[in-house]
Amino acid sequence: MARVTGPLMSMDARGSVAKAIVFSIWNGVNYVRHWLKPANPEEAGQGDRRIILGGTGRAVGQIQAGKAFAEQLRTLGLVPAKQSKQSFLVQYILEHYILGSTTYAAELAAISDHTSKDAFDAAADALGITEFDLDYAAVAPYDKALGLYLIAKSAIALGLSGTPYTTDITAWVTADVNGMVNDFTNAD
Repeated sequence: MARVTGPLMSMDARGSVAKAIVFSIWNGVNYVRHWLKPANPEEAGQGDRRIILGGTGRAVGQIQAGKAFAEQLRTLGLVPAKQSKQSFLVQYILEHYILGSTTYAAELAAISDHTSKDAFDAAADALGITEFDLDYAAVAPYDKALGLYLIAKSAIALGLSGTPYTTDITAWVTADVNGMVNDFTNAD
């Protein structure tokens, strides 16, 4: 990358020229670089990753800052500095429950077989969470209830206190699902 002073006979230049070169500033230093069109492959593997990340992010995004659930995460000191509760929870879920397409399929089966699947579905509907799918992905669509189920599993594993987080996920009933969703939107 070339360092420039007065690019294009000016003291400052920003932006691209004819999709060939880009002028910008980084850390106060003007520079010029070759313009690069980012690739956006619509391949099965990329689609799988997008479904998993996108579906999880949509569910976690329903947790409102300053409300009971988010405050427990903050109070317990679980979210590292300079990281949002959303990025923390998405990362936690991906690292602990969805390591790839095999574990993703296992989690989809677990929510499909859960006795309170209807309650998770109803909660997802109430929050505006929908099934997430891409036609170029090889994995099954991200079930609208899966994200809430994985948040519940994470809350239990992370040691959130009070009802419903002290109940094993396999024993959750409608009241537990509704209690968690209330924690997303209501203060203590």
